Amino acid sequence: MAIEEMFTSLPAVSNSTMSDIICAIQGYVSSSNLGLSTQQTLGQVYQLFQSGLIQFNAGNPNGAVAGTAYSFCWDTVDGILWVCTTTGTATTAVWTQSVTLTAGAGIAIDQSGSQIIISSASFAANFIPVMTTSQQMVIDTTYQADNISLVTLTLPLTAPLGSIIRVTGLAAGGWTIAQNAGQQIIVGNVSSSIGVAGSVSSTSQHDGIELICSVANTTWQTIVGPQGMLSII
Repeated sequence: MAIEEMFTSLPAVSNSTMSDIICAIQGYVSSSNLGLSTQQTLGQVYQLFQSGLIQFNAGNPNGAVAGTAYSFCWDTVDGILWVCTTTGTATTAVWTQSVTLTAGAGIAIDQSGSQIIISSASFAANFIPVMTTSQQMVIDTTYQADNISLVTLTLPLTAPLGSIIRVTGLAAGGWTIAQNAGQQIIVGNVSSSIGVAGSVSSTSQHDGIELICSVANTTWQTIVGPQGMLSII
């Protein structure tokens, strides 16, 4: 390029293509010492920009890929887009998934590569025969009382709204659902006493009940009628 010629003096193009050539001047000192000029295509400039903005890695980029804040990294194995939330080296950069799915009560999430399957959690997978005389319950689980002595099942301490538990009797000992402080069970139009003094119990060997959490952590009520006359304290 002639020393006296300016970029603004060059003719403009109406439609650029990725193969168009542009000039790059390195080491400019003065108008009489322009430094080294090189040729680059728009495609080369684009690739340089893209490589700094969008990277890729086979798996989670944390601990493997350096990044600057708000740059992207594509996980080629799991099909997940990661966003750099803390600038750093391959060791210190923090990458966060652009979208994170969390399973709520009664929902199961399974991911295999880029395929994500969302389904209702099956109670069949959460069926627990209780052969001892006591059991701490957890949400979305069915318990089968299977002991010749009384089986005491204690309500979950924490339960989101809409959580479900089921109890069914098998052995002759029967079952009692015990409560924690501040908890209560409602069966039809009858309510148990609030707190540890309250309970609901079977009166026949094969009695069963299904409860839903109607007030988070504290209140449970029947959604399927019990198979028998229960004892409510």
